[in-house]
Amino acid sequence: MIHLYLIAFFAAFAMAILLTPLVKRFALWIGAVDRPNHRKVHTVVMPRLGGLGIFFSFLCAFVIISPALPGVDANVVRGLLLGGAVIVLLGALDDRFELSPKVKLAGQLLAAGIVTANGLKINVGLIDFPFDAAWLAGIGWIGIPLTIFWIVGVTNAINLIDGLDGLAGGVSAIATATILVLALMMGNLTVALLCAILLGSILGFLVFNFHPAKIFMGDSGALFLGFSLATLSMLGFKQATMISF
Repeated sequence: MIHLYLIAFFAAFAMAILLTPLVKRFALWIGAVDRPNHRKVHTVVMPRLGGLGIFFSFLCAFVIISPALPGVDANVVRGLLLGGAVIVLLGALDDRFELSPKVKLAGQLLAAGIVTANGLKINVGLIDFPFDAAWLAGIGWIGIPLTIFWIVGVTNAINLIDGLDGLAGGVSAIATATILVLALMMGNLTVALLCAILLGSILGFLVFNFHPAKIFMGDSGALFLGFSLATLSMLGFKQATMISF
């Protein structure tokens, strides 16, 4: 199956190479730009919205490769794509209109809620606590707010480190590659496929984002990468479990 992962990776990489210049033109056209000031490193107006290139290359590559992979978990993919679409739209609006923190938090909570509604949550019963946590078995519902807290926290963590050319993308690429290797070792087809596609999308975008950057990923990219890493990392470890509603 390794050739399918390679096809997924290179399809996403190629799509990101093709789409990012178009996204750059679109960002300049609608005025989604980052203007220089005394607090910023860049000295010229920079287009944002690079996250659109990452997301749509991810989406297109998945559509291309998914028919060859009948074992993909539909719930996982639906939660990631629907939640990802919400988070990318939120970030794109923020890149253009600079939304308030309350609106951004509400959008992140909505995206995290979509993931849990599609059956993914942290199973607290499988976490190794340093104390007697048998009582947690009776409150399994606590896994849902923990899942939402984890997704929102990681989403914002990646967003906060997006301050230098290639930094958030580079860190996300390393994290994605790590989860990919773990997924392959565990035989998790769905996570391995999604990680291969996400990694290709990130590296394709980084061609335009390494110093000197030609486009910034903006909140649309940083929030999507954080959201994706939070979701995929849960799927890659025993503390995450699929549930039925």
